[in-house]
Amino acid sequence: MFLTREAKILDGTPNYLVIEDIGEIDSAKHFKEILNELKKYIMEKGIQSVSIILNEQQAEYARYIELLEEFSFQKQDTQFFYRRDLSGFEDVEMETPFSVKSLEETTSDVFLKTWMEASAGSLNASAPFTSLPAQKEFEGMQAELGVNYQKSCLVIFYGHQAIGVTMPQIEQGTVDEGRLFYFGIVPDFRGKGLGESIHKLSLHLLKQMGAAYYIGATGQHNIPMQRIFEANACELIERKFIYRLKDGVK
Repeated sequence: MFLTREAKILDGTPNYLVIEDIGEIDSAKHFKEILNELKKYIMEKGIQSVSIILNEQQAEYARYIELLEEFSFQKQDTQFFYRRDLSGFEDVEMETPFSVKSLEETTSDVFLKTWMEASAGSLNASAPFTSLPAQKEFEGMQAELGVNYQKSCLVIFYGHQAIGVTMPQIEQGTVDEGRLFYFGIVPDFRGKGLGESIHKLSLHLLKQMGAAYYIGATGQHNIPMQRIFEANACELIERKFIYRLKDGVK
């Protein structure tokens, strides 16, 4: 497997593979070796969606960009990464008529339907695997998170109507880094100020799961989500650049 020191890989094989951090690479030659190993792995596993994310310093190396282009990767977008310490985060409760149900308390059909509706018209089209249908993302998430994936699949209800989803998890390979695999609200309930409250509740759920801090990301064009981060005291820590393997190229 194409591993380097400090590398971070989100492996939802065969649906998606995201190299979120390429780790410690000492030369362009080393990077090319990694890309060759990656190419073999992609072909062997038949992976549908593959992305590599570079930080600002890495993206300044012209040879890295040339190599990505040689291996049929193209720049997809810029992502903004935010961080919030959860140690002093105050507990919050969802007020009625809102409620939260996990996949253990509702059906996968309801969860997937709500996820697909929440994805419709999303400004976060820069996410590394948004080219996949929700069903494929769901299958990849199960592979990535393992047996406890159901606890991370939550549907937000307004009365009896599902209005959004949130997917809190402890990031793989860490003990206390909180992430949201996905967070979104269905179109009919957007623009009503609910995003900030539901995101804040999601941070509370992460703290309950044992997260000491939260890392969130959104595309440069998703201004509403950036405002939600800011409203919930999340600090912009860095910008990263998504390079995605062109469709149909392996």
